[in-house]
Amino acid sequence: MSRLQAVSLERGSAIAAIPLGLVGVILTWWGWKSGGYFEVTYLPGTMLLLLMLGALLIGAPWPGRLRGAVLISLLSLIGLAAWTLISATWSTVPDVAIGDTQRALAYVAALVIGIWTALLLGRRLLLALMPIAAAGALVGIATLIALWIGSNALNFFETDTTLRYPIGYRNAEAAFFLMALLPTVVLAASRDLDWRIRGVLIGAGSLMLELAILAQSRGSVFAAVLGVAVLIAVHPDRLRALGWLAMAVWPALVALHWLLGVFESDAGNTPAGIPPLHHACVAMAVTSIAGLAAGCIAARLGRGFELPVRWRNVISRGLIGSLAVALAVGAFALAQAKGGPGGFINSRVKELTAGSPNLEGSSSRFGLDLRTERGDIWRVALDDFVAHPVIGEGSGGFRYTYLLHRRSDVQPEDPHSIELLMASELGLPGILLWGTFAVGAVIAVLRARRNGPSAAALAAGALGMSAYWLGHASVDWFWSYAVITLPVPFALGAAAAPTVRSDQLGGPNRKRTGLAIVCALLALTMIPFFLSARYTDAAIRGSRANLPLAYTYLQRAADLNPWSSRPLAAEAVIATANRDRPRALRSISDGLRRTPDDWILYFLKAKAYGTSNPAGARRALVRARELNPHDPAIDDLAGRLGVRL
Repeated sequence: MSRLQAVSLERGSAIAAIPLGLVGVILTWWGWKSGGYFEVTYLPGTMLLLLMLGALLIGAPWPGRLRGAVLISLLSLIGLAAWTLISATWSTVPDVAIGDTQRALAYVAALVIGIWTALLLGRRLLLALMPIAAAGALVGIATLIALWIGSNALNFFETDTTLRYPIGYRNAEAAFFLMALLPTVVLAASRDLDWRIRGVLIGAGSLMLELAILAQSRGSVFAAVLGVAVLIAVHPDRLRALGWLAMAVWPALVALHWLLGVFESDAGNTPAGIPPLHHACVAMAVTSIAGLAAGCIAARLGRGFELPVRWRNVISRGLIGSLAVALAVGAFALAQAKGGPGGFINSRVKELTAGSPNLEGSSSRFGLDLRTERGDIWRVALDDFVAHPVIGEGSGGFRYTYLLHRRSDVQPEDPHSIELLMASELGLPGILLWGTFAVGAVIAVLRARRNGPSAAALAAGALGMSAYWLGHASVDWFWSYAVITLPVPFALGAAAAPTVRSDQLGGPNRKRTGLAIVCALLALTMIPFFLSARYTDAAIRGSRANLPLAYTYLQRAADLNPWSSRPLAAEAVIATANRDRPRALRSISDGLRRTPDDWILYFLKAKAYGTSNPAGARRALVRARELNPHDPAIDDLAGRLGVRL
């Protein structure tokens, strides 16, 4: 390598701080703002990522050459985004397909930025995990403060006193903090970081774990076991990683009594749940600070300390033996279960369609009670795939087919399984493209771990976090939560980077300039969608204070996003509430031209007609029932209007 190349790489290491900081800021913002689920948050973040990628293409050195599994993985993710956009042509809700395409573009940008950043970091490539750990820590601290000084039980809790704040969904809450915990542990275990930073990371990790426990997500338990198992298995120094994980876990065990006490209060999302929550906040603050202090001491005193190889081997064998004993005990218990192993498994499968469990009086939601409506959701998703195996229902289409064929009271947005989401909505191309991306990335990361301890540790963090995501996303709807999904391609890209490193230092050229222009244009295309969502939200919030302005905003929103019926439905609701029937019916008609199979619009049409046009209300309700035959709200409205269906 020439002297000029060495100088460029040194400059590149400094440049890497910019994308690292940007990714950390975006993840922190998304974590605080509903997980990056809504357009008003994920679209600005996506635009910033695309512009960041364009800036790297224009001005940053590129010490690599895309090839092999990394290239296949990247092309597959780009193909998935393109196929999602194409599916808008047959989707029931083309605006949702476009929104899913925009999310997929964010994941593409994260994958490339992860690769590029790690290449620029050089020997410090483990720092690529820092944005994820920092986002978890910052959101965790802000959440603790908000819970401690707040009293808004409806905002904080689900109906069973499990934590939903700030993301708004307990399972997503747990996933965000537990996924951030795994790279936090990997960083804390690194001898290359200052001991003070490692101590802070341990304290933050304890807080993340405690907040995840407050969320009490049943799926998070199995996913966490999977993530930790992969992390420990891949890490180059398993005992060290396990020891630092234990450093983060013990404070949470101390605080466990107060954490579980919030759920045990059985207060629901009422003010009665606030006192035990405040007690839990005190416990979290004290134990997290204790974890921080213990982490600092361990990091400071442990510098240069290394167990003899003999003792390390003894401990490793002891851990393996303990695992074998635990598996043997579990197998014995399974054999002794009523009906034997087959009966145990059958009973768990039946629970998947048994509805939500009644855990009143229980000490926690954790356990082997798997009762849920997901079995029914998965049944419909499989039927969708069988009916349309090549093209699927189109992105966003599952929700509408489920309303037609459901046997439960829930109205999910997607199949609550990443595999079934791809299969049911995007068909064989979707599941193959997504699977190729995942498999290609994992192969590349496993190859990259041979490039030294730092690369292996980064691989452990990326694969452990990805294993958690896959385990939990297989039973939940995380593809649309950008703060949960985006860290996966970013970390996998960073961990795979050593496999594409090259001695040839690429600089700006016409091809890269062209790609930068494409990134900028893609970012610009998202501005109308963002503004449409902003105008719609502003109109809904301000309709009582300034009705004419609200209507103006909603018309702008409808014009900016010609595929979405949301601003038109909002206008219909506001107009009906203000007894402006002509405006309401006009908005509904415009909305039906965009999404003709949306039962909500027919429901709103019947409300707008009211008792003044029984025949029109009846026709609208009949169509609403055809699209959503099991919703009691339709029969209730028919009864109030005096209409027989």
